Amino acid sequence: MGAGQTGTGSDQYRAARDAKRQAIADSGRDPHGQRFSPSHTVLAARTLAPAAGVEGEASPRSEEVVRLAGRLGNIRKAGSKLRFATLYDRSRADAFMEQRRASVDVDAEVELEAAEYKKQRGVQLYLEREALGDDFALVTQLDLADWVGVVGRMGRTKTGEITCFVESLVILGKCMLPPPHQAGASTSELSPEIRQRQRYLDLMMSDQSLATFLMRSRLIDGIRRFFADRDFVEVETPMMHSILGGASARPFVTHHNALDMDLYLRIAPELHLKRLLVGGLERVFEINRNFRNEGLSPRHNPEFTMIEWYQAYTDHEELMDLTEALLRHLADHVLGSRKLQWGEYSIDLDAPFRRIAYDDALREFAGLEYSDHAAVTAKAKSLGLDPKDFATYDRLANEVWELTVEPHLISPTFITDQPTWLTPLCRTQPANPERTRRFELFIARMELGNAYSELNDPDLQRQRFHQQLSEAEAADDDEAGIADGRIDEDYCTALDYGLPYCGGEGMGIDRLVMLFTGSTSIRDVILFPTMRPEQVAEG
Repeated sequence: MGAGQTGTGSDQYRAARDAKRQAIADSGRDPHGQRFSPSHTVLAARTLAPAAGVEGEASPRSEEVVRLAGRLGNIRKAGSKLRFATLYDRSRADAFMEQRRASVDVDAEVELEAAEYKKQRGVQLYLEREALGDDFALVTQLDLADWVGVVGRMGRTKTGEITCFVESLVILGKCMLPPPHQAGASTSELSPEIRQRQRYLDLMMSDQSLATFLMRSRLIDGIRRFFADRDFVEVETPMMHSILGGASARPFVTHHNALDMDLYLRIAPELHLKRLLVGGLERVFEINRNFRNEGLSPRHNPEFTMIEWYQAYTDHEELMDLTEALLRHLADHVLGSRKLQWGEYSIDLDAPFRRIAYDDALREFAGLEYSDHAAVTAKAKSLGLDPKDFATYDRLANEVWELTVEPHLISPTFITDQPTWLTPLCRTQPANPERTRRFELFIARMELGNAYSELNDPDLQRQRFHQQLSEAEAADDDEAGIADGRIDEDYCTALDYGLPYCGGEGMGIDRLVMLFTGSTSIRDVILFPTMRPEQVAEG
């Protein structure tokens, strides 16, 4: 039995459907479909239904003929000559999003799973023997979740329900296994394990999940439009690197047989993108897949998607303005509102984003001074941290910062002026070389973006790389962003040829989708998240 089947007797369910498939084939039809061209989505077709007439009387039917395709949500027998069914297509996700936008508060959104709301995301089919003729025999062989195409006119029944009065029907794909809730399940809810491992069942069953992934696609399209409108060039850089760089993370390693050399799946595209600025592209962005060989959590997946962009002649201060503009653009053009609901938190993207320095945030939210080693160490111990587990005080202090400050960063907040040791690719503050010209954007307790005023001094960059290498070797730290004792000399050579004054930023698209869809787990916004192999029972 597959993970999507929730009861016993799946062979029996399949046998019954197989008999109907054979009956369809025997009638001269292909049970697995044919070409069909829909003219409308279900959501668009619903708007063509004439207004309700006199109570207790059916409304007139539309003059326009519609061609609809989708899955059958249910089938109801009304005597020997009539069937009712409900048809759903991808536009059910748009209907869900419209209903969610219209919701006034969280309580109203909970009601979106009520039957009345779900009904409005599909359309009722009126399948009558007299109108269908020979096609009515096909109706009797249909099952829940079969794919069909129908041709008909829109109207309303005597009860006022929007309905397509079908004049012809074809099968577009026989469903050989019933949806989970039909196969003996007590509820239409799928477990997280099934939803993430068998995403096709999740998308089939959940309008909210389908809406999440349509939202993801539209957010990425909105990002592209935003940067294209600002004269950025979209580029592609290598996903396999011979030398690791651009971030501090443990890599995935693969081997190239023809060259007989190890390669690293990229942890960030930063160094290649800045090479392009050296070459004169001036404004570049890449929507890229990155890989980090680290743990799983509600906010971390080993394979993830980012948008990184670099702009000549600007700095991190201007990038903060650009970041606010980007998020408002996406809210306006994709979500339709600058008000977000993420769990219990309401987030207003219209309000100015707060800007606060790293040390000031530690002081405000933890009551600690970064320079007070004794107090920070005592706080670390109270949080269950062992100072012996950290190679340096700075690393310990940063862990304390993350544990004490990040839980408070709910409204959009730029954390600026991070310690220099954290960011070897970043310019320092002129008045304080121990702090950088950098920011991290936090919303809903998540780090969403990270930006620098980029370091473009080749000699200082070489020095920073060697310092990072020495620290990693001393600490036996395989997350320092340096592999096999090497630094990226070609990148330093590129800087020798002149990187213009510039700023760059990376933003996690998976977390952005979490924010815009109210999802609390990254696995709910990645179609096929990384999971342990499914355990197969023995015996």
